[in-house]
Amino acid sequence: MEGFKGTPGEWKWFTSNSHKRLSSVLSGKDGDVLYAYNDSTGFPMVGCTEKDMALIAAAPELLEALQELLALYEHDEGCREITEYKRAKAALSKALGQ
Repeated sequence: MEGFKGTPGEWKWFTSNSHKRLSSVLSGKDGDVLYAYNDSTGFPMVGCTEKDMALIAAAPELLEALQELLALYEHDEGCREITEYKRAKAALSKALGQ
């Protein structure tokens, strides 16, 4: 499976000029993932790369698949000590705002 080619994570929400912007903590760029702007006619737009748009659009399915996969291993104590399992649990908690 090919790796993600969009903006590298960790992503974090910031507020600047009274606007929310989703930025890559690694790049330090303001709004390099998702940002609001007005086009040349003054029409409000949202800026985002095609790769990041695909990831954002797939988020609900990714969340559901991760929940189902983790549920399969929830009662396997051996799996609960595996680093990837712990990372998946942490990512799920973050996605659910916990």
